[in-house]
Amino acid sequence: MLDRLRAALEREPWYQGQIVKSISLPGCPAQHATPNLRPELQAYLDARHTVLYRHQAAVIAALHAGKDVIITTPTASGKTLAFNLPVFETLLEHPEACALYLYPLKALANDQLQKIRDIETACGLNLFPATYDGDTPPAQRARIKRSSRIILTNPHALHQYLPWHHQWARIFANLRGLILDEAHQYRGVFGANVSHLLRRLMRIVHHYGGDPRVVLSSASVANPVEFARGLIGRDVIPVTDDASEHGERHVLFWDPLLDPIRSVSVQTAHLLTLLSKTGIQTICFTRTRSSAEVIASVARDLGARDIVSYRAGYLPAERRQIEARLRDGTIRSVVSTTALESGIDIGGLDAAVLVGFPGSLLSAWQQAGRAGRGDTPSLLVFVAFENPLDRFFLHHPDQFLAGPRERLVIPLSNPHLCAGHLACSAAELPLHESELDPPEFELVQGLSHSGLLSPTPRGYVYRGLRRAHEIVSLDDLSEESVHLTCSGTLLETMDSVRARRAAFPGAVFLHRGETYVIDRLDLEHGTAEARKENVDHHTHSLRASEVEFLTTDQTRATSTFVVASGRGRAKESFLGYKVVHADHTVDVHPLDLPPHTYETDAMWISFHGAIPHVPAHLLLGALHGAEHALLAMSPLLVLCDAADVAGVSTPFHPQTQQPTIVLFDHASGGTGIAPSLFEAVDSLATRAHALVRDCRCESGCPSCLLSPRCGSYNEPLSKTGSLRILEHLVHHLNVGGRRR
Repeated sequence: MLDRLRAALEREPWYQGQIVKSISLPGCPAQHATPNLRPELQAYLDARHTVLYRHQAAVIAALHAGKDVIITTPTASGKTLAFNLPVFETLLEHPEACALYLYPLKALANDQLQKIRDIETACGLNLFPATYDGDTPPAQRARIKRSSRIILTNPHALHQYLPWHHQWARIFANLRGLILDEAHQYRGVFGANVSHLLRRLMRIVHHYGGDPRVVLSSASVANPVEFARGLIGRDVIPVTDDASEHGERHVLFWDPLLDPIRSVSVQTAHLLTLLSKTGIQTICFTRTRSSAEVIASVARDLGARDIVSYRAGYLPAERRQIEARLRDGTIRSVVSTTALESGIDIGGLDAAVLVGFPGSLLSAWQQAGRAGRGDTPSLLVFVAFENPLDRFFLHHPDQFLAGPRERLVIPLSNPHLCAGHLACSAAELPLHESELDPPEFELVQGLSHSGLLSPTPRGYVYRGLRRAHEIVSLDDLSEESVHLTCSGTLLETMDSVRARRAAFPGAVFLHRGETYVIDRLDLEHGTAEARKENVDHHTHSLRASEVEFLTTDQTRATSTFVVASGRGRAKESFLGYKVVHADHTVDVHPLDLPPHTYETDAMWISFHGAIPHVPAHLLLGALHGAEHALLAMSPLLVLCDAADVAGVSTPFHPQTQQPTIVLFDHASGGTGIAPSLFEAVDSLATRAHALVRDCRCESGCPSCLLSPRCGSYNEPLSKTGSLRILEHLVHHLNVGGRRR
């Protein structure tokens, strides 16, 4: 495959040698195991000539032993079958038993339902498996709650159903299995909310006498056991060794800057057209809906008639048709947003093209895993954008291929978030003091003093005027909400902070795969208005922050600087926004919005006086550039979006009275990112140093130091000074700092 593609590329006039690195990863044979299964399930496997992999058998063995499990093997390694088989064993052995499957997206639940029905039919069962969410017809809901033994839903729907738990008493009393598929989606604020939701669910299930085993299925992460414990509050058995077969994988690193004439989208369209003509079935992942449409359109103009785009905005019937045609091979190429990254069955394709780093190695290898059929060779092409993370991987392909996966953080200590779920718990069942740890009891007393909770002989009950479950949003932290509408139709409800950052006047807003432009934002009345419009650009808000340190929880001292983490108070000012097209800023506009002040998690580096080899006139630019480099590398260590962590740097911080760089969580209450960066500061500094050192520019560029989100318009920056600061950090951290 690789030789055929290279020969074809060399004949193309548009190919300018953009492949800067080619690496082949060896394949490996399957390792099988044969667990003890009921005859019905073994017959199901035999009829499909399926022999289980060793990791699938490990999941089954752990569940047989009564343990909870997290399985973190790659895409297409059979995770779904690994947990479906023991679920069906339980349902066969216990006629009243039920199982609940939780998916982060409705589309995933609908896709998995057919697999469950296939096993049901093969085993001669009548389990009435069904999805239950906002799209479920009212006429079917009573029958599902009355008869279904397998129910598939999502966290947002479950959050609204828990107050009506008496209607689900049969299911909760007999619940023997709880499946959390694509669990890596539950991170940050959303993950913390889902974690509290799951604790509320288990509280109700135990009230009715249920006691399910829990299975978490996830892409590979750095801390599976810690993550699972944070998400479900229970210890788990990890299953992480992939025993499925893999063919050889050829990985190509593509530098589009070597062709200054054609854009990234046009180069990708040429590449997809060539892959299609050479008989290589390909999936191409892009970061935006507009990019997917542009690439597919250009490729069709170039002669690739069998290429389609795929995104969240399509109707379900359209998406199902595309998925089926991918499986049967009648579509040669598809250009998709992350909508096809996880879960949905599209078969094994020949090649995957990643247009831009998707933000995490976890996502990158989820996307790469869409290519490959058994032991046949596959192709992966990484097309780099002109930004620090993408360029870092071009210079350090080993970090892309074999770098450690990111940590997943569940920030359970956020008091505002915890208080909201305690109110929901009290609205579901009276809340007893014996159920609460001291910080939770303190929050409950505060809610009681405010009149939201009331003590009774049975426990604390909810007394608020609004439904607690309407106040608590799984996606946001703030009680203040802004309703975003288009022509009178509600698109989304968001907190006022997110509205300032993403729904400001002039912002391009993405909703269900469609683009809207914000015309008006009224924070006082909690409203925003948008118009639907297809645009070829996106926007970034420009913000400036100040951080006051409130507590210092951990420190690490060297002879010339101190690294610390703790709590901080951030003041965020909104200065303006950039209009960005094809990764290039084309315009800048001012904004007039009130600032936002909040407590959060922070880490900071304060230097003892002058920094060696950094002259005073370069100090501000050097600190600023080092801050940008550290921020740019943060998503490689903790799974987060670039906008989830922010930074500020100053030659003189009023509290440390020293030159200081601060990184902090960009969310009220904090999300646990900054403490994790403190723990990994050695790796963070090393990667930031390599990023700046290996960039060929002279004074800083979008590939190393320039940030589209910088509130000071990337001024001043000193690449020379930044490199010296980062060298200084790496040297002294490697020598060894004292932790207190």
